[in-house]
Amino acid sequence: MKKSLLLAGMLAFAVAANAQHPFAYGLKSANVESGTVSGESLTVNYTLNADAQNVVVKILKVEDGSVVKGQELTSEGLTKGAHQVEISLDGLEKGVEYTFSVQATGVAGQSKEVFGSSDFATGQAHQFWSPYGIAVDNNTNSEHFGRVLCNESQTSVPATYFAGGKVGIFEYTPQGEFVAYHNPLNIRTDFCPDGTTRAFNFKKTHISKDGRIFVGVDNCVNNPIYELSADLETWTPLFEGTLDEATGYINDANGALVAGPSAAFAIAGEGDNLKLVNLACKGGQVFNYGNFTTHYYDLGTATSWAAPATNEVMPLSMQYTISAQSVSIAMDEDGKGIWYVQYRGTPTETQPAVKHVTLTENGWEEDYSDITTVARGGGVAWNKDYTLLAMPKGNNLLGIYEVSYSPTAVGPVLTQKYSVSTPTIRGFNDIAFDYANNVYACDNGKEVLQQIQLPLEEPVCETPAPVSETFHLPTATAINDVTNATVDSVKKVYENGQIYIIKGERKFNIMGVEVK
Repeated sequence: MKKSLLLAGMLAFAVAANAQHPFAYGLKSANVESGTVSGESLTVNYTLNADAQNVVVKILKVEDGSVVKGQELTSEGLTKGAHQVEISLDGLEKGVEYTFSVQATGVAGQSKEVFGSSDFATGQAHQFWSPYGIAVDNNTNSEHFGRVLCNESQTSVPATYFAGGKVGIFEYTPQGEFVAYHNPLNIRTDFCPDGTTRAFNFKKTHISKDGRIFVGVDNCVNNPIYELSADLETWTPLFEGTLDEATGYINDANGALVAGPSAAFAIAGEGDNLKLVNLACKGGQVFNYGNFTTHYYDLGTATSWAAPATNEVMPLSMQYTISAQSVSIAMDEDGKGIWYVQYRGTPTETQPAVKHVTLTENGWEEDYSDITTVARGGGVAWNKDYTLLAMPKGNNLLGIYEVSYSPTAVGPVLTQKYSVSTPTIRGFNDIAFDYANNVYACDNGKEVLQQIQLPLEEPVCETPAPVSETFHLPTATAINDVTNATVDSVKKVYENGQIYIIKGERKFNIMGVEVK
């Protein structure tokens, strides 16, 4: 039975508001048109998600990433919100492509819970009835870089929560401001056709390195996974075939399984190398062994998949999983390893907490097992550069690990980097890192979306400008320079058979290019 609504009023409280580690987003130049900068300086606009102690704006060469200029800003006025700064172009070369970045530094060694009511227009803005999926857009080239997505999976009864009785995706800014609710297909919120309560409508949401957005659905009447447009308003079914409403399976014309309802899925890579793995459950929410299959798809740039599922991850199929509710998977960066986390009050060999499997020349092999940790909530996630792995390790506890491979170990070795205790989250149903390694987590037991600031030793985060923001200095022309230059004299000289125009201490060739 779903938990009591008595907690609803208690959860809407603020804890150390604006305690996030800062990063810059919304980077854009104000005086660059068609790649050419105008004026004597570059005007840079950026927004901070949180207060910063220090900000450095850098100009870099596109060719090799080397820093050619930097301007350090003092802590005064570096509050969360929009900012603008002018960077002198003095010393930059013509004919060279440049870009810029904004580096923000926060306070080291702090661990605070944020994303509470004082960060929102309403005290209930972070409350959900059944939140099971979180994603943060960490693609710096995305027009929505930094935004946070949270899935509401089931409708609340009564509809007293912020979600208002809706299932779908709720969108927030990096500052925690609610933007919009998305469910353009009006995905069904009722039960499966046979009347059973098997519908976790929205489970996981993931965003690839190159910005593709996917959402998994776990019911009997919809496609298992949809790809979403950047504005989250166009949803395209990923798997093609015939839907069996008795099981939720998508089958091909010969009855072969293409995909099943998504209890959890994960992605890795980008472009031609994008991989997707789906932990599917027969009939949506079924509390039973033998109903869960896991298949691996070399998706690449394809926007649809109609072929039968063939690459089955056998260690994670037809065993271990007993409930579609509190289970998650995450792929390693190379797409050849999968972390599996499931919440069971008393983990056992048949109902484990944590597993890891690796794709070898002999197929998928299990190389890590933990049957002692109570992974409350069953969430698991990597940060943006795959240096930190987060998973729950008990009631109100989250572990953040570094993962390595030892020559003497069979599989991965986990070394705990941080341990986080939070009274507002009992179970971590899903976890996501933002660009500055702030952690987002949701809990269907405490019915909350929460952000946690890790006690980072060096909370420094540098955000590169989007590739569209590269610029160069304007190419000089003889006529413009002669007309506009504030010099005392202009004269024409002949040197080695060439004509040059001299303006003060500057010399131009006949094509108008300055000669040093």
